[in-house]
Amino acid sequence: MKIGDIVTRKIYGEDMQFCVLGFYTNQRTGEKVAILALLDPNLIVEASVQELNPVSARKLFALTQNFVH
Repeated sequence: MKIGDIVTRKIYGEDMQFCVLGFYTNQRTGEKVAILALLDPNLIVEASVQELNPVSARKLFALTQNFVH
């Protein structure tokens, strides 16, 4: 599995899809953990490419900081 892959979680079945944003290692357990973004078909939008700005990985992980333990 790698960043950008689309995955499902076994507990949800095929009903919910997620995009892998990154990984970290849980310092307490040593377990590798994926940071996921829910892909919700109700939130899919169209936009001109000229209207988009890239987001650095550093900024993206800062946004998820509250979820990483």
